[in-house]
Amino acid sequence: MQPHRQYKLNPKIMETQSVIVFSGLAIDVNMVKKLLQNSGIDCYAQNRNAGENENGWAEQGFDPYVELLVTQDRADEATAIIDKFLNTKAE
Repeated sequence: MQPHRQYKLNPKIMETQSVIVFSGLAIDVNMVKKLLQNSGIDCYAQNRNAGENENGWAEQGFDPYVELLVTQDRADEATAIIDKFLNTKAE
């Protein structure tokens, strides 16, 4: 899975396999992203339709959902933090 080139990624994330740990609207993903970053987990957001054609233009169609990715070795920790956050938010 290649990240969209507009994002500035930590080189460590780019050289290891990434895992999707959360998906949602950009505003929700950014909130969870900050939560993970504050917990010391490197992560990045990627728009699911971030593909580009040979001219550098975005492909047709728009998907408002964004995916949040972390390195595979931190996925369990990130998922636990996200679950705790979502369960707290629901109460």
